[in-house]
Amino acid sequence: ASGFASSQRPAWLWPRPRILQPGCGAALRFFSNPQEMDCSMIRYLLAMLVLTAYPAAASPPQEPAVASQHFHWRPAAADDTPRPWAILLPGASGLEIFGDDQHYFRVASWLNARGFDVLVVDYQRASRLLPDTQEGRPGPRIARVVRHAVSTERARGRMDRGCGGIVMGWSLGGEGMGEIASQGSAGLPGLVGAIGYYPSVRGQTRGYVPAVPVLVLQGLDDRITPARRLHRFVNRTVRNELVDVRLFEGAVHGFDVESLIMPQMNGRLAFAPAAAGSAEAALSAQLDRLDLACRSEPSLEHNN
Repeated sequence: ASGFASSQRPAWLWPRPRILQPGCGAALRFFSNPQEMDCSMIRYLLAMLVLTAYPAAASPPQEPAVASQHFHWRPAAADDTPRPWAILLPGASGLEIFGDDQHYFRVASWLNARGFDVLVVDYQRASRLLPDTQEGRPGPRIARVVRHAVSTERARGRMDRGCGGIVMGWSLGGEGMGEIASQGSAGLPGLVGAIGYYPSVRGQTRGYVPAVPVLVLQGLDDRITPARRLHRFVNRTVRNELVDVRLFEGAVHGFDVESLIMPQMNGRLAFAPAAAGSAEAALSAQLDRLDLACRSEPSLEHNN
């Protein structure tokens, strides 16, 4: 099993009820057989549809301090020591994957054990509360949320600019990962690499140019973000030698999410232990290759 796995069997592994929960009625017209679905599935599909096709619903901009409630800081230790950092960008369903709200925090714990401080950004919720993240393609919008998140954390003395960092994106979060990777350290000081788990690339422009090495971990049988679409995108990429694609046979969307041991969406999302383990090994090797050293000493001004 993957090192991201928890030791206990979570409650969400039991069969789902077939009765729709309150609040899902408005979504029924999108599906031909809604009784087969619960709210989590409907939210997942609608989030993918809405965030890839339309701007976010308008809401009055609020202060970044409110949005910061959706910036989840997970340090390797409770001190002020500068460390390498990682930014995690969830998929279209947000922090919850069919009732599992701990997947990204398990990954954060795995990175903590390797000496990384981690920032998990719930960009969907935060984007509704920020003034410049309401419209546009998903990638740039997510990247703007990340800039707000990093600015907030650095104002608190975290995510030292002298330390190397990475951005990781899953599915729709891969759009943000790709945008941030194209900006490199010019857009996010300290960025040295990017990792995408079955990333969406629909919103990326032709002639995409990465500024840092990008590792992509992709299931060959993925029907949500298909490998063939990724292949076309990489072939159009300028400097595609910076993009390392690892393909896993028999793996579909969500192959690294251990709570998907019971497949969802007619098998479109499912945990694949062998692929998850191989992907984790590839990720670990990539982290070893990147220059993540910290080159500044702790001080009150090290993030200014």
